[in-house]
Amino acid sequence: MAANKVFFLSLLCALAFFSCAKRDAEEITLDNSDPLALAPDIRWALVDDPYAAFRKETSWDAEAVGYCKQGELFPVLASAAVSGERGSEIWYLTKDGWLSQSVVSIYPNKLRAAKAAARLREKNESR
Repeated sequence: MAANKVFFLSLLCALAFFSCAKRDAEEITLDNSDPLALAPDIRWALVDDPYAAFRKETSWDAEAVGYCKQGELFPVLASAAVSGERGSEIWYLTKDGWLSQSVVSIYPNKLRAAKAAARLREKNESR
């Protein structure tokens, strides 16, 4: 019985020693070259569709004022919930015009949006 207690205490001491051993810290580098990349008040739109049209207003019938392609990122300036023939949808305003929620994914910061864009490119390249 005493041998079991000694073994158990030895095992606990060994576990405590190895769990407290100093490990080299991994260096985390933060790319702060783009001040808007982590801005908490700016959301980012990633274009999911192969091509999408920027609209002058929040409607599919509105004039197309420009075009974008899959993988492009845009800061969201505003959003609007609109009810119409297709039901309710959200539109996002960028500097180039309005994009529907059906053609973009929205991310809370540019770094997450860029990572999603890279995954989208990898997915398309593997096809």
